Amino acid sequence: MGVKDQTVEEFLASVAAATPTPGGGSVSALAAALSVALSRMVAGLARGKKGYEAVDQELVQIEAKARGTQAKLEQLVDEDARAYEAVLAAMRLPKATDPEKTARVAAMQSAYRKATEIPLETMRRCIEALEIAEAAVKKGNRGATTDGGVAILMAQAAIRGASLNCYVNLAAIRDEAFRRETEEEAERLLKRADAIGHEAMAIVSERL
Repeated sequence: MGVKDQTVEEFLASVAAATPTPGGGSVSALAAALSVALSRMVAGLARGKKGYEAVDQELVQIEAKARGTQAKLEQLVDEDARAYEAVLAAMRLPKATDPEKTARVAAMQSAYRKATEIPLETMRRCIEALEIAEAAVKKGNRGATTDGGVAILMAQAAIRGASLNCYVNLAAIRDEAFRRETEEEAERLLKRADAIGHEAMAIVSERL
């Protein structure tokens, strides 16, 4: 059952359950999706309102971008859980003979790679979430500035959470080139997130 098929109570119960999934990766993706949803609210509250006429088209663009980002993050909630379930399935493969051991290792490497790529994609979408939050704070309803601040903080937490999943699964991968490229991208994304978050929160703080 995917996150869209569950109530909030049911999803929280599935996270709280003594099972490996859904775990931190799914929660990170959901946190980012919530960030985008809040940003949409901040921007939406300015649409058609007096004093925001000059930025109306920018608000339309924020909404259009945000819808796509939120939809992808909702998908990543479930994709993250499925990716780690594939890792667990690969671990359970037989290993009594040399051919079985070889097949198991190959399956585990493939699964770990996917389980690394999914949170890395979540990190990329978190950058979009931060960009959307920053735009919403700048152009959206000033009366909802603190909501925009929460959107920024949620996206910052989400990208750091996703990075943990990315790094822990990456450590199991033997492909050195893939590891190096992924580590470099993750580092770039985290630095970008810090920069956007710092600038956006400065705007929020100035208005308090």
